[in-house]
Amino acid sequence: MKFSLLLAALAISITGCATSPVSINEVKSVAMERVFRPDALPLANNARAVFVRDNGVSGGGGYQHLYIDGKKAASLNPGEKVEFMLPPGQHVFGATPTDGSATYSLNTVAQDLKADKTYFYRLQTAGSSSRTALQRFIPDYQ
Repeated sequence: MKFSLLLAALAISITGCATSPVSINEVKSVAMERVFRPDALPLANNARAVFVRDNGVSGGGGYQHLYIDGKKAASLNPGEKVEFMLPPGQHVFGATPTDGSATYSLNTVAQDLKADKTYFYRLQTAGSSSRTALQRFIPDYQ
């Protein structure tokens, strides 16, 4: 009996730390006061990058901070998205959770953006380590 209770508690704690993808149709936009990159590029000939943070409580509910080319671009809560128009070419995207003790490193991914294309990325928390991973995805409405 004690063993089965221990297994149940362990299963709940492991799955409780996972984040889950959220439908692109269900996400809210990040509040403007948490968007730090005020680029106002025209739509034509630029690429659109959309970043969506997974739902879930992993990471203590703090922000996931998004960086574009080494500069802080936005801070996302679970289930939020932010979009940026970027010039075509090579860009480096990074993400890290709020970390008062500076124990997490910035997880990055390089991407060669093409003009007039849209790119979607998930910010997901990897298990109990609270490390952020960036992953390209195809939205559910396409």
